[in-house]
Amino acid sequence: MEVHVVSKQDNRQHATFAVPEASLPELAASSIRVRPAVISLTSNNLTYAGMGNMAHWWDTYPVSENYPAPYNDSSAWGIVPAWGFATIQESNIPDLPNGTMLYGFWPTSNALTDLKLVPSEPQGYWTEVSEHRKQLMTIYNIYCVEPSSSDTFNTPDALERLGWSSVFRAIWSAGYVLNEHVFSANPQTQPSIHPLGNQAGLSWTADDGDLTSAVVVNLGASTKTARVFTYHASRRAQDVGPLGLLEVTSAVTGLSQAMENLSPRFPTRTIDYSDIKAEGTADWLNGLRPSKIVILDYGARGNALEQLLELVRTHSDLKSCKVVIVSIGFEQKVYTSEEMQAVGKGMAQLGKIQFNTSGVRDTLMENMSRAKFFEVLNEAWRQWLADRPKSVPDMNLVWGKGVSGVDGLKGGWDALCQGQVKAGEAMVYTMQ
Repeated sequence: MEVHVVSKQDNRQHATFAVPEASLPELAASSIRVRPAVISLTSNNLTYAGMGNMAHWWDTYPVSENYPAPYNDSSAWGIVPAWGFATIQESNIPDLPNGTMLYGFWPTSNALTDLKLVPSEPQGYWTEVSEHRKQLMTIYNIYCVEPSSSDTFNTPDALERLGWSSVFRAIWSAGYVLNEHVFSANPQTQPSIHPLGNQAGLSWTADDGDLTSAVVVNLGASTKTARVFTYHASRRAQDVGPLGLLEVTSAVTGLSQAMENLSPRFPTRTIDYSDIKAEGTADWLNGLRPSKIVILDYGARGNALEQLLELVRTHSDLKSCKVVIVSIGFEQKVYTSEEMQAVGKGMAQLGKIQFNTSGVRDTLMENMSRAKFFEVLNEAWRQWLADRPKSVPDMNLVWGKGVSGVDGLKGGWDALCQGQVKAGEAMVYTMQ
């Protein structure tokens, strides 16, 4: 069995190594022992590494002191977690027998891993309560039972479904709550929530969440979160906005096809990054007569945001618009510590508002029962999964296997670090 580790100082440096499993300790109380089965790699994994100390992602699966040197040094090396599925190999929890498959946050490894779980709501949901994970955001400590089992690997259709779920399920949640709850279409019954959630204690008024007179700009529109937001926004009634949606992307053809499939009730335009400052872009925006421009930055390339802001601020009619910038992701690249500091300063200077999926979900679970929250969430997820071919027609699963080598997680991490993962590629790995 193998483990993938990443340097905390330079995320481009990484390694894989074998670990023995012959002398595992006795399983602790209220615990399960699992082996990752299907996991994905996306740009989010670069964020988990780059901000691993700040957001405690490195704490999820600490490196063991029994690993070979130098990878047993937790100050220098860490395991980047990834979303997907794992199968229980050993359990002392009666409701979680061997062979049960769980969806959640796993190590980039195919070695056995222990979790300490307590039952949650609704039935089939569990919470990880290990001491070293207490500072993680709540979304990363939630695990749920997958109806499939290990025999899924003999069923191509079911394995395909696990692949898409590994890649999209957590990311989908971000795009869904962004549309449904940060920019609520039904503010009387479902008030808009601040992008960080209510616990941040920051003001987010009904006007802030109102898209009735707004044009939305998706910067980095080919990212998975942006695609999900676009799907859900396309289903909004025309009288609740937005007035239009501008998608800025490097994958114009694929996103144009998706927009044609979705047929939203408002005008849309899909452009390449090179066309941000084109005269036609400003004319299109101005033609919708917005009083607000909402910019959703999913990690746009280079200085795309600055170019867009310059376009708005120098246009005779657009410069009077209220501009709201929500930061949702980072560019697909490895950031140095100096670059991360510059990103933070840039956010403050531009007045960008940070979005956090976990914070919004926590607020929703405070406002309604957990059972109701997951009932609504899971029904919406099933609908998106059924509509996936329309929503992401240009995207395909790129399957790899195992941890080491070009076709394993190691090769996938290289591709992420070098910005080589294409907009239509979704990397997913079978680990067993």
